[in-house]
Amino acid sequence: MIIKLLVLFIQRLFSLSFCFITDPLFNEIDASNLESVRKNVVFDNLFVDTAFQAVLRRKGVADPFLGGSAMRENFLYGHVQGAALSPGSTVTVLRQQITSGMKFFPKAYVSWVPIDDWELDDGSGGGVVNSGPARIYDMYEVLIQNMTSMINTMLEMDSFRHGQASAVGISDNRTLNSNGLDESLNNGIDPSPFGNIYSTYGGSTRNSAIGIALNSTPIWLGGTTSGASQAALATNGVGQIDFNALMKGWAQARVTGGEVDLGITNVFGFAAIANALDSQRRDVSNSRHDIKWDSLKFNSLDIYDDPLAPSQIAGNYIPLAPASGAAGNTQLVDGSGVSTVTSTIVTPQYTAGGVNVGTSPTGSGLPSNATNTVGEVLYMLTSKDFKLRPTDKSGWNFGLRRAPFPNNVSIDALYMRLGTNLYNPLPRHSTVLFGFSS
Repeated sequence: MIIKLLVLFIQRLFSLSFCFITDPLFNEIDASNLESVRKNVVFDNLFVDTAFQAVLRRKGVADPFLGGSAMRENFLYGHVQGAALSPGSTVTVLRQQITSGMKFFPKAYVSWVPIDDWELDDGSGGGVVNSGPARIYDMYEVLIQNMTSMINTMLEMDSFRHGQASAVGISDNRTLNSNGLDESLNNGIDPSPFGNIYSTYGGSTRNSAIGIALNSTPIWLGGTTSGASQAALATNGVGQIDFNALMKGWAQARVTGGEVDLGITNVFGFAAIANALDSQRRDVSNSRHDIKWDSLKFNSLDIYDDPLAPSQIAGNYIPLAPASGAAGNTQLVDGSGVSTVTSTIVTPQYTAGGVNVGTSPTGSGLPSNATNTVGEVLYMLTSKDFKLRPTDKSGWNFGLRRAPFPNNVSIDALYMRLGTNLYNPLPRHSTVLFGFSS
């Protein structure tokens, strides 16, 4: 009897706690009217538009990968002997290596979903439920579009990270991901915006036999709040970007022969740059003093805003992992399941000539032994140097593969696949600036 009363009490409590349990299910008005639904409309409240890959494709840097175990890029890093001499002088003629190569590997990106052809019409004769005049929208088409957006989102976010194994100076293993900007725009001495120091690029060792041929020095724009200490960590907050900082980044890439024409930053970094330029009313042509809001024109750069580019605060407004989203499939993630939200980085103790120094000897501006808030990030890129390498095989170029579940009458697994990589054989022609706020 007590158990029966307890069951009745729980049933009553359940019915009071959830407003969707009604008896009868429909009232007279609801039962006598159809709901107003716009057909073939599904509003996207998850994915966002991205700029980096779209601009690269428009600039024609896509180079189809035709096969092979790896992607080889050769480069020149040295010169032959030469000097000013007196006529008749005797010299020692030596053959020294002046070229070498980098090696990158194709990376596989896949999105997947189970499909039930009892419900969905994929063109093979299914779709008993989601079909006919009662269908508001084609759920199979929505799934295909979602799978495409998922791959593009992963690849876009991976473009700002790296594709190397964890090692000394590298905190995370991302060998399955594309070889993005974080490892490209580094000098093997200073930490990147994600706190890694990449002693190699494309398998070639920086600052060794090839010297600084593959180096790009990050530029730190943060402000010191307590000073850098050689004995203990100091705390350094974000600074601000201004005309002088932009010119420094442009000059660093230009002095190596780079022709920087593409700037990529998060929307909040874009806002900081727009405010900095507008406050000084400065441009390179002195012919107009306005801002073209779809991109900012600075010197030779067209600067675009990219919601998925690294940012300290973008995750407050779009569902970037790990801080946002109620479930795993409501977050925007890269190919490793993480995001491009920036945090803090820790710098090493820098030395020059074997002596401890307070700031990096590379000119990056990073202080020794400091915790630095990354904030917003700006990439100044020579777009023609990049290689976007999708395979030319249709099955792995957003191709679909359907795998039946054994002994199941209607459910299959559907995979969308892409084989590609993104890297930069000339990293010295581009640069990255970080440590500023919007």
